[in-house]
Amino acid sequence: MNQAYKRWLVTDPNPELSSKIGRALNISPLVSQLLINRGFDSPELAHYFLSPTLHNLHSPFLMKDMQRAVERISAALKNNEKICIYGDYDVDGITATAIVMLFLQELQAEVFFYIPSRLNERYGLNISALKQIKQQGASLIITVDCGVSDFEEITYAHAQGIDVIVTDHHEIPDRLPPAYAIVNPKQPDCAFPFKGLAGVGVAFNCIMALRKSLRDKGVWHDTAEPNLKKYFDLVAMGTIADIVPMVDENRIFVKNGLELISEGTRPGIKALKSVSGISNGEVTSTMIGYRLAPRMNASGRLSDAGISVQLLLTTNTEEAFMLAHKIDEENNQRQQIERRILTEAKAMLPEKENLPWAIVLHSTDWHLGVIGLCASRLSDQYNRPTILIAVDEKTHEGRGSARSIPSFDIYSALKQCESELKAFGGHKTAAGLTIPLDNINPFSEKFNTVVQNELREEDFTPVINIDAEIPLGLLSYDIIEEIENLAPFGPANPEPVFCTNPLRFYSSMIVGNGHLKLKIKQDGRFFDAIGFNMGSTYSLKDETIRLAFVPQFNFFNGEKIIQLNLKDIKV
Repeated sequence: MNQAYKRWLVTDPNPELSSKIGRALNISPLVSQLLINRGFDSPELAHYFLSPTLHNLHSPFLMKDMQRAVERISAALKNNEKICIYGDYDVDGITATAIVMLFLQELQAEVFFYIPSRLNERYGLNISALKQIKQQGASLIITVDCGVSDFEEITYAHAQGIDVIVTDHHEIPDRLPPAYAIVNPKQPDCAFPFKGLAGVGVAFNCIMALRKSLRDKGVWHDTAEPNLKKYFDLVAMGTIADIVPMVDENRIFVKNGLELISEGTRPGIKALKSVSGISNGEVTSTMIGYRLAPRMNASGRLSDAGISVQLLLTTNTEEAFMLAHKIDEENNQRQQIERRILTEAKAMLPEKENLPWAIVLHSTDWHLGVIGLCASRLSDQYNRPTILIAVDEKTHEGRGSARSIPSFDIYSALKQCESELKAFGGHKTAAGLTIPLDNINPFSEKFNTVVQNELREEDFTPVINIDAEIPLGLLSYDIIEEIENLAPFGPANPEPVFCTNPLRFYSSMIVGNGHLKLKIKQDGRFFDAIGFNMGSTYSLKDETIRLAFVPQFNFFNGEKIIQLNLKDIKV
């Protein structure tokens, strides 16, 4: 059997607690155990998770500086100041920019947006952009999904008479910029109870707070106030795309937002679904992650993220479809570039048994907008922290994208190597950096040393976290429907994975483009199992096997059947 080794970590069951939660909430012990595995280990916590209602949103005023931010925006509205929304070029920043733009436009504000070019500028604020914004007459900048690390740039803006309100969710640097207000739940003295918001989530909390403040001032005493529910489609898209924990407020945003995206009433969303091959019907977080979000990201990777912002802002159906088709074409180009870079990067690596602790590669021929995707794919394939750097020969500088594995904090590691870097920022799992060309090799050595000191050999073995070992006879239509109530899935709430006890398969065949299809028989029942892209990895004979799988419904010829989506097979 040709198979890459994976560690199965099967969670120990807690039958007493799962029975207690099951009785209290009238749910099955199996689903109770799934909730326990995700940290919802009391009836109260489990109920809170299973009821993602708008009433469970926290007060946005618990965020540090929120009151100060809202008062400054209110003053700008009252005094007819020109406001600039300064965003980021990924889906999180694009959706956050669109939401704040749409809300302020609804308030008749004089507002415009600026998103830097990934290729010609850099992430976050820069002096050249601030000069342009000053020339356009803005006296207030609201950043979304960026700004918390931009000390020099915000100091410059302040000197130019421009106030900056930072709304961000990235890690807090040692030195905070002198902004008028910094709204970021990760600040150590911030009372907001949930620290896992995406940038769009922080921005949405900001407009929630602004609406309440304006309501208290009597702004809508004789008219209907804006309904913020209409923005949930954008909040959901940015939250899913940024791969943040799918619990607490994120779960509420996404659960409600997916319904709006499925309806597709916003012209830009409707057009984007069309070019992505998504017909009318339910849209899942997987569809967003693999089909909608990559297309929205493509504009920021290859040309101008403002195209995607405009797609979300437009009310014109014809314009929406024109923009969506342009984005789709750029996504096709992005895929071609990605394949080329991956081929070149893999050719630079030694044999798998001689791989370094971390992968750090650079080239003058790599596209800056695509290296992050390639770093992610290499990190997944080789299960190592990975940094790809696109070098500019004119400036003798490289700009890199870093991606990590679950057991390693890549932001902390970069901090330990910051003497070699010009700039860096990001999260535990993903980061960006700027580095002088001459520093790349010493940086690589230092970074590898950090990885070697913090990881063990077993950390490089892929892990499958398994919720429970169950007999297949336990699977019923009711149980799977109950499991699906835990959706939307994502970090901190992964799709439930189960494993079987040893069994023999009934038949095995390769279908489609290299997919493995099994028919399993256990206790007199037959089950279909599908292993996508597993056809070349597993060569089964008449062996006793165990399966790691996700139970799902498969709709075929109008019939709904239970299917096992395979994650791994062990002899």
